[in-house]
Amino acid sequence: MGTSLEVNLLAVAAVTILAGVLAVALAILSIGLLRRSLRRLTAMVTELRRHPLIGALPAEPDPLLGALAGELNGLVTDLRGRVEETRKRSLDFECLASGPPDLALIGTDADWGVVFFSRGAVALAGWPAEEIAGKHVEALFEPGEWERILPKLARRSLRDAGISECLKMVRKDGRSFFARVSIAGLPGDGGGMLLAARDLTAERELEARLRESENRHRRLVEGMGDGVFLLQEDRLVYANPALARLLGAGHEGLEGAPLRRIIHPHDLLRVLDLVRRAQSGAEPAGEIGCLLASAGPNPVEVRLAWARAEFQGRRALVGTITDVTRRAGAERALAQSEARLQATLNSAGDGILVLEEGGRGLEVALVNHAFCELVGLPREGLLGRPESDLARLLRDRCADPAAIERMLADAAAGREARAEGLELARPRRAVLDLLAGPVLSAAGDGLGVILTARDVTGRVDGEREVRRSLDDLGRAKIDLEAACRGLASAKKDLAERNDQLVKMNAELKSLDDMKSSLLANVSHELHTPLVSIKGYTEMILKRRLGPLTPEQERGLGVAQKNIDRLIEMIDNLLSFSRIEKGETQLRLEDVPLWQVVDESIEMVAERIRRKSLSVITQYETDELVVRGDRVKIGQVLVNLLTNAIKFNREGGRVTLAVRKGARGFLEVDVADTGVGIPADALEKIFERFYQADSSSRRRYEGTGIGLSIVRDILRLHGCSIEVRSEVGQGTVFTFTLPLARDQHLSTSRPRSGRARSET
Repeated sequence: MGTSLEVNLLAVAAVTILAGVLAVALAILSIGLLRRSLRRLTAMVTELRRHPLIGALPAEPDPLLGALAGELNGLVTDLRGRVEETRKRSLDFECLASGPPDLALIGTDADWGVVFFSRGAVALAGWPAEEIAGKHVEALFEPGEWERILPKLARRSLRDAGISECLKMVRKDGRSFFARVSIAGLPGDGGGMLLAARDLTAERELEARLRESENRHRRLVEGMGDGVFLLQEDRLVYANPALARLLGAGHEGLEGAPLRRIIHPHDLLRVLDLVRRAQSGAEPAGEIGCLLASAGPNPVEVRLAWARAEFQGRRALVGTITDVTRRAGAERALAQSEARLQATLNSAGDGILVLEEGGRGLEVALVNHAFCELVGLPREGLLGRPESDLARLLRDRCADPAAIERMLADAAAGREARAEGLELARPRRAVLDLLAGPVLSAAGDGLGVILTARDVTGRVDGEREVRRSLDDLGRAKIDLEAACRGLASAKKDLAERNDQLVKMNAELKSLDDMKSSLLANVSHELHTPLVSIKGYTEMILKRRLGPLTPEQERGLGVAQKNIDRLIEMIDNLLSFSRIEKGETQLRLEDVPLWQVVDESIEMVAERIRRKSLSVITQYETDELVVRGDRVKIGQVLVNLLTNAIKFNREGGRVTLAVRKGARGFLEVDVADTGVGIPADALEKIFERFYQADSSSRRRYEGTGIGLSIVRDILRLHGCSIEVRSEVGQGTVFTFTLPLARDQHLSTSRPRSGRARSET
């Protein structure tokens, strides 16, 4: 329609030009000379106007008209070429405007009326071009769709730049479909718009099928019991829920995580090396057993398999992780069970051999060490041998081959068979009891035969020996019965004596309790008056009750010395009595040890001066605060210092050293330069009432319970005491004390390593 219109317009223009040329020619030529030629020329021009593309003007004999006809023919030829070119361009424009058949091109005026409808639009919407022409473009869309994009089209910037939307369009028959619609303004000031629409039905169906396929694939992968992952550059870009369950982590938390996060450190380097080789193409696929870094208490044992793939245009690895913990555990348990079974069989004294169905009938499947020794063959030489070979081996070694064959035949038939007293001649003489029975499954089906061989050589030989010894035993029985009668009489006498000892033990315990009570009461009753006597004696010696003669002072000094000795003995007896009765209770506190040391030295200072001794204290550690009973620790130090003074020589030395001991303890040494202790007495000096010299003319007085009290007090503190001595060189007592946790009291102690002496 558009092409015909344009051709007609061009033809009219050409005729108009020709008419102008003719008018000029008529003005130049004389009317008289050209009248006849003009009539012919007019007839030709009339024919030319009727069809401008037909031929050319004929030649004119008149020279003037001939030149004019030639010019007109040239003009017509040029006009014919331009008309043909215009027609071709019009056809090209019509093809371009129609567009591809699957693209609808719709042109509208400023009021959105349809002015152009391409062939693709006709195929898409089902409207003929002549019917849709002039209608509002909204008729092509579902109700509400056009109103949705009108606000955008109202903006000039969007109109000029164009917009693209997914809209729901409607065909002439009322069927709706989704289309991708692009809208842009046409050049010029007319305000027209051009719409390009493409049907998305097939594309959407394809996308729906693709999504359904992806969903099925995802459901398949996510429903798998094995872990599935996608790896790029040593990082997880996908992990299914099964892998998250294996690791004990959230599914989303795994995406983007490095591979080292899910592999146990024990296998990490090995796995990373294999993964990098796969990514480089050296080993594009493979599998490995490894451990996962599970959040549980135990790592998960898995089988990891991988293969190269592409994801989003980049190289990747897709892999599966199968939990083989139970299977591996079952395999290990099976191997352990087989090992235990083999160990059990090997530890059995009887020979055991099991035959099971194989490719050649019954074959040896299991044999223990004892059976191998009986037949003189190694285990490898028996395993896998058929029943016929086993029967031949036994027949060659047995004195009664027929018994062997009958027994194996009965066992193969499902019956238990026994053969006793069969003698083997080699590899050594042996007498065997053989038992063969079927091996049955849980359903009662026969699986094979088990053969048990018990070596009864010793029993048979022993029975012969027993028979020879029966007579001797009969005679010995008579002698034994007589001895039993004597033993019964002796047993009766022993029971009577035992009853007497029980009664005596009860009496001794009662006497011991009475002794302890008497000792405690007497010691307590003696302690009070002695303290008073000591006080008055000290007052007299200090001349608070009047002057003294030298003889009186000497006598009172001797009395005071003996009073002190009696008080010390009574204190020890009281402590001994309380410890023996279990009445001693510790009052635990943090005690600065150097203070107790100083107090103890002060208590025995008079004795030190009498013997002209020097006392040296050495502190070899900064931690000197102990946890214990201050009074009891002081009693330990006083008793040890008293012994060191008592058994020392005149002008000798007593050394008290403190150092760090085992963890949580101090070690304290109390050393003297005295007479020493004999080696045979070192193990006895801590016993109660023990004295190295217990004769009536002994040189050193004492009760023999001081060291026993020291040991008991230290035991109550969880500590110990040891002694080292050499006769004539002196004695060293070493004991431990528990350290206090808080050592802040040790800030005022003597400087470490500092020594002091008292004379």
